[in-house]
Amino acid sequence: MFPAVQPGPLKTSPGIWLIGAKGMLGRQLALEFNGREFDYFASDLEVDICSRQGLQDFVRGKKIRWMVNCAAYTAVNRAEAEPERALAVNAAGVENLSQLAAGLGARLIHFSSDYVFAGDAKEPYRENAQPRPLSRYGWSKWQGEIKMAAHLETFFLFRISWLYGVYGPNFVHSMLKIFREKETARVVDDQFGAPTYAAILAENIAGLIGSDSERFGVYHYCDRGAISWFDFAAATMEMALEFGMIPQKISLQAVPASKFPGAAARPAYSVLDSGKAVRELGFQVHDWQLNLKRFFREKAALEETL
Repeated sequence: MFPAVQPGPLKTSPGIWLIGAKGMLGRQLALEFNGREFDYFASDLEVDICSRQGLQDFVRGKKIRWMVNCAAYTAVNRAEAEPERALAVNAAGVENLSQLAAGLGARLIHFSSDYVFAGDAKEPYRENAQPRPLSRYGWSKWQGEIKMAAHLETFFLFRISWLYGVYGPNFVHSMLKIFREKETARVVDDQFGAPTYAAILAENIAGLIGSDSERFGVYHYCDRGAISWFDFAAATMEMALEFGMIPQKISLQAVPASKFPGAAARPAYSVLDSGKAVRELGFQVHDWQLNLKRFFREKAALEETL
C-alpha cells in the first residue's frame, strides 16, 4: 500500500474542488496541487455525486471556480450486468455536477474514455469523430458527455485512454503482479491504443487551471504512440527487470482478444489524437516509452519511502 496523499488546506480561495480525490488520477492531482501550493477542497466517497443534496451541502459557503471530476464508475465488464449503476455515476452524476457548476458559475474539468468509440477507425480519433460505444460502460461515459454539454458551456472534457499511474490498480500494476507470481502470461495483441500516464496528465491539468484558461471544449489526450496490450506488457517487463522490480523475465504469449471473452466488447483500435490539446492548451505529450520509464522511477522512489 502506498501512503495516502494529503490534501492541501481547505480554504475558500482560489476555489478548486477536486472530486474523487482518493482514486488513481485524483491522488496524482492532489500531489500536483500540493507541489504547486494550490489551495483546494477535496472530496471522495463521502460526497456522492449522484446526490444533488449532498453536492449542495458540500459547496455551501465555499467559493468554487474550478471543479475537477475524477469520480467515475470504471468496472467495464461489471457494467454489462449493472448498467443502471454505471449510468448513475457516469451520466446522472456528471449531469448533477454540470448543473451545479452552471449555478456556481464554475468551470468543470471532466474525464471521459476512448471506449466511447467503436474502434473501427484507421487513424487516431479526433474530437469530431462520432461516438459509437460497444459496451454499456462506453455508453454511460458518452451519456455523461451529452448531459454535461446540455447544461454547461464552461467545461473541459478530456477523453483519455489506458490510464495508469503509481497510485491505484491499473494494467501496469497487474502485469507486475503476474511477472512476480507466474511463469507465463498471455496478453492480447490485436487491440491497439495508447497509454495515458497519470502524472503527466496531472501536470497538464494543473497548468490548465493555473493559466485560468477559457479555451473550453472537448479534447483528446494520451501519450504519443500506438501499441497493443502485448507491446505494453513486454515493455513493462523489460523496465521492471531494469529497475529490479521483478526477479526475472517470464514467457509472454501474444494472443487474440477472442481468447479472452469478456462480458464487455472493447474497441480494437482506440488511439486518440492529442493534437488539439497541444495546440490549444499547450499540453505536453511525451512518447509512451518515456512516460513508462518515468513511472518506474517514481514508483521506485515512492517505495523507498515506505
